[in-house]
Amino acid sequence: MPAPDFADPQAPDSHACGAGPVPFARVKEIDTSHSQRLAITMEMLSEVSRAVDPEDAVKAFSSRFWRIRRIDLLLAVSIRNMPKGQYKITRRTRVVLKDGEYSQEYLQENPWKHWQSLPAHSGGFLGQIIAEGRPRLFHHLDLRSDPIIGEEVGGMGSVMALPTFDRGEPLNWTFQFRAEPDFFTVEDLGIALLIGNLFGSITRSLVMLEENRRLTDRLRQQFEEVARVQQSLLPRQLPKVPGVQIATSYLTSEQAGGDYYDFFELPRGKLGIVIADVSGHGPGAATVMAMLHAMIHAYPGDPESAGPSGVLKFANQRLYEASLDGSFVTAFVGLFDPRTLELTYSNAGHPPPRVKDRTTGKVEALEGESTFPMGIIEDYEAPQNSVKLRKGQTLVLYTDGISESRPPPGHPRAGRMFGEAGIDAALVECSGAAECVVDSIHRAIFEHTGLRTRSDDQTLVVLEVLGP
Repeated sequence: MPAPDFADPQAPDSHACGAGPVPFARVKEIDTSHSQRLAITMEMLSEVSRAVDPEDAVKAFSSRFWRIRRIDLLLAVSIRNMPKGQYKITRRTRVVLKDGEYSQEYLQENPWKHWQSLPAHSGGFLGQIIAEGRPRLFHHLDLRSDPIIGEEVGGMGSVMALPTFDRGEPLNWTFQFRAEPDFFTVEDLGIALLIGNLFGSITRSLVMLEENRRLTDRLRQQFEEVARVQQSLLPRQLPKVPGVQIATSYLTSEQAGGDYYDFFELPRGKLGIVIADVSGHGPGAATVMAMLHAMIHAYPGDPESAGPSGVLKFANQRLYEASLDGSFVTAFVGLFDPRTLELTYSNAGHPPPRVKDRTTGKVEALEGESTFPMGIIEDYEAPQNSVKLRKGQTLVLYTDGISESRPPPGHPRAGRMFGEAGIDAALVECSGAAECVVDSIHRAIFEHTGLRTRSDDQTLVVLEVLGP
C-alpha cells in the first residue's frame, strides 16, 4: 500500500486571488517498517527506559546496540576515586560466533557490586590513553606485549578510546575493539563518544537512584526502630480503677512521632494521667518524647502534693535547659480521685479535653486556665484547675493529630480539618462508653478524610465514669 499524502484540507487554493496564508506543502511519509536497525533501536530504548538498576540498563543497551554495530571486544575502565595513575577494568565483554549467530559473552559483570574486589592497574596502553584524557582512534594495533591486556586484545586490529565525562572530568572510559586493522573512522569516533556519554548519564542517574533507595530503606528501618522504642515507653496495660472504665488508642503516623500518654497509680487509689504531644515529626520528636517520659518518671517530689502544676513546672525546667531548638511540648496532666470523682488538672497549651454527658447527650469542652507549651520559657507557672465529674460522664483526652486530620488534595473537603466539631459529632453518635468513643472517633475521621494513613500521630485517652 503506498504511503498516504498529508495536506491541510482547510488551506486555500494556491492559485486563488487575494491575500491569504501560504498553503502547507504536500508531504509524503517514508515507509520505515522494513528497517531492522530502527526496530532494534526502538526495542533498546524501551528496555533501557524501564531499567531500575544500572546493570540492567547496560545489558539492555549493549545487547541490542551491538546487533546494530558489532564490537568484538569492549573494556570499560574507571579512575573514579582512584589514586592518580591507577585505574580499574570494570567490565569485559566480547562477541562470540555460535551456530552462525553473534552473541555477547560477559566476562566480568556488575562493577557496582564488586568494585572493592577489582584489581587496580597502572601503566600499559590503557594507562597511557587515560593520561591523555581525550578520545583516540588507533588502526593496525599490536598490543600482544602489553603487560595488562596483551593476552585478551592481542588479536584486535583497531580500537576507539572513548572518555565518559562526569562533572567535566573523564572518570570512565570504554575501549571498543575490532579485529579488522582499520575498521573505525573518525565519524564513528564522534558518534560513539556522544552515545557513550549520553548513556553514561543514564547509568549515573540509576546509580544515584539505587543509592537513594538503599538510604531510604536504611532510614525506614531506623524510623521503625525508633517507633518501636517509642511505643515501648507507653503503658503496657491499663490501670484498673474502681468506678472508671479506661480506653486508649495510639496510632502512629508514617514517621516516628512525639505523642505520649501515661498513667500513674498513686496512694489512696488516686490516678495520675498524662497526655502530651511534641511539636514536629520524626526521630527528633520521638527523642523529646522519650526525654519527657524520663523526666516525669524521675519527678523527685510527691506528685499528689505538688499537683499537676508542679509536675509541669518541673518538666518545663528540664526541657528548657535542654535547648530544644524550636521544639516544644504541649501537655495535659490530671490527678483523678475515684472516691470523690474530682479531677485536678493543668494544661500546657494542649487541646482542651471534651466531656460527654450520656444522661443529657451534651458534649462540652473541659475549660480552665492554661499556659504556654513546655520548653519555650524558663519562668513558668502552670495554673491548676479542679472539676468534679459525675456518674455518666466521659472524659476524652486527645492530641492534635485527631483534630487536625484533613482529607488529601482533590477530596471534596480537601484542607478542612476534622476539628472539635468532628470530635463532638462522633461523641454524640456513640453511647459514651470508653471503647465506643474510640471506635466512633476513628470511624468519623475515616469518613472525613477517606484515608487509612496519618500525617501525624493520633492519640486518645478516654475515662468513662461509672460511679464513685
